[in-house]
Amino acid sequence: MKAVIFNSGIGKRMGEFTRTQHKSMARLANGETLFARQLRLLRAAGIRDFVVTTGPFADQLQQTVHAARYADCRVTFVENPDYATTNYIVSMHRAAAYLDDDLLFLHGDLVFDADYPGVVMNAPYRDLGSVNTKLSLPEKDFKARVIDGRVREVSVGIFGDDCVAFQPFYKLSRATAAAWLARVADFVAAGNTQVYAENALNELLADLPVHAFSYADHYVEEIDTTDDLARVSAAIRDYDFAQQPTVTDDTESALQVLLDQVGAVTRPMLVAGIAPDRLGLTETLDRWRSTGAVITGFSNFSPNPTYEQVAAGVRLFRDADCDALVSLGGGSAIDTAKCIKLYGGLDLSGDTDLTDAVPLNVPHIAIPTTAGTGSEATRFAVIYRDGAKQSVTHDGIVPDAALLDAALLAGLPDYQRKATLLDALAQAIESWWSVNSTPQSIDYSRRAIALILPAIDGFLAGDDTAASAMLQAANLAGRAINLTQTTAAHAMSYKVTSLMGPAHGHAVALCLPGVWRYAITHPDACIDSRGGEYLARVLDDLAASFGVATAADAPERFAQILAGFDLPPVTAGPQTIEILCASVNSDRLRNFPIRLSADAIRAIYTQALSTGAMHE
Repeated sequence: MKAVIFNSGIGKRMGEFTRTQHKSMARLANGETLFARQLRLLRAAGIRDFVVTTGPFADQLQQTVHAARYADCRVTFVENPDYATTNYIVSMHRAAAYLDDDLLFLHGDLVFDADYPGVVMNAPYRDLGSVNTKLSLPEKDFKARVIDGRVREVSVGIFGDDCVAFQPFYKLSRATAAAWLARVADFVAAGNTQVYAENALNELLADLPVHAFSYADHYVEEIDTTDDLARVSAAIRDYDFAQQPTVTDDTESALQVLLDQVGAVTRPMLVAGIAPDRLGLTETLDRWRSTGAVITGFSNFSPNPTYEQVAAGVRLFRDADCDALVSLGGGSAIDTAKCIKLYGGLDLSGDTDLTDAVPLNVPHIAIPTTAGTGSEATRFAVIYRDGAKQSVTHDGIVPDAALLDAALLAGLPDYQRKATLLDALAQAIESWWSVNSTPQSIDYSRRAIALILPAIDGFLAGDDTAASAMLQAANLAGRAINLTQTTAAHAMSYKVTSLMGPAHGHAVALCLPGVWRYAITHPDACIDSRGGEYLARVLDDLAASFGVATAADAPERFAQILAGFDLPPVTAGPQTIEILCASVNSDRLRNFPIRLSADAIRAIYTQALSTGAMHE
């Protein structure tokens, strides 16, 4: 099957943007162009043969396909030199010689979710068009007239009870495509070149079995204006986050499958926080090399990666002409790989402004070797520049896929197991009560907590089944905070770690019961726009997830879990507490549903750090 992408690229309603750029070079919030996204998702669905029609700025489209991840694809470009005075019916006619196959047939301004191409390809119909009865009829965009489940007319100007929203994403059999192309040829021969190709199709639809296929459970939308671009970018990101491929399997059997899915990878950079041989992966990498892969290793980074270390990784990535990233390790390894991808197109030799970075068009597979941060599922990373922590946030650094192999947790030290478990549990709790929570994020939090609590003893004892549950829980907690971000306990924890040394999860866990208690006892300080009654329900739901009777019992249950871990004490005197109070991350604090005064923060720190344990 071939994919045909009709890309006139004129985009008159895009204003100044299309004066110098092809319309499909518009970038979504993740930094990806419309055209690159279409290629990536269609390739992931199994398409390797593309026909792309062009209007202006064809060189920009051609440059996109040079990305290494499409190296196993054949892309045929067909120019329409009369693009300014004709509609895409002429482009279709000029491409006819290359369309002798079953086709996925779509317009170049469509944005669709990652699962939709596969759903269309596997649908039990040889011919279909994409409709959505749940949407209101658009005024100026395509609609379809549907009779007895079949598409009978496609046009902008039709209305009526039998009309539904329609998007030009078709699956067509060779026979149907040939019939349409023949009628298109008739139109062009008659000089009827300023109409949609659908005008020709409409003359045939009474006799063609084009099924009206619903995309109501998916996202398919076209971009005509810059307002459309902003709206679609905001809408598609949740689909992208939810549809990130996550494989729970042994590394050897799953890695190559994932790599084949995300791109034609032959020169990966392995960003490893721990030597692969210590994880029993030497044979896996040797087999990977036997397929022709040239693996470049990078491990020159610290537990708190620095800007200089990321810059060194970027230089090595370029020098080795790498075409993918595979991160292996905890949050530091995954964060380093994220930043290499994000900053890989910048000159990092000096005091570079990092704010407008566009991620490299290379795949990144994350393989966590701890069960805590969930970094493999988030748009966040942390690096240090000139000694100061910098939080990095970009939709484009969510890894393309994650591989969760419980066997890789086998060598974790006891303290690290406990600290990362606490981090995952705290992330799930904080995301649940965050002012940014959504039904999806709450579902992730609920599922994460349900996996963590019964697995604690087994995970700490080294049980493989419990380790698998913890990996999945950490991933779910990561997905939750990816939507909501963390809140007060994380806001208060960062300086505790940098100043006093406990692991991040340990520091968060020390602060969490105090802010939890404060939320319960100060409902009048609620700042969540959904109100105090909503927050009370959330706190009750959290209590239920912990198996306790009342909201007030829940932080005490968490404190009991923490006390049972018998972690090293962390104490601080008044002077240190004042330093901590001045350091609280204001961004994370704003996500907490209760307004915390300076006195409240001081009291929480004092209680948490007076004995080194957060229980009474």
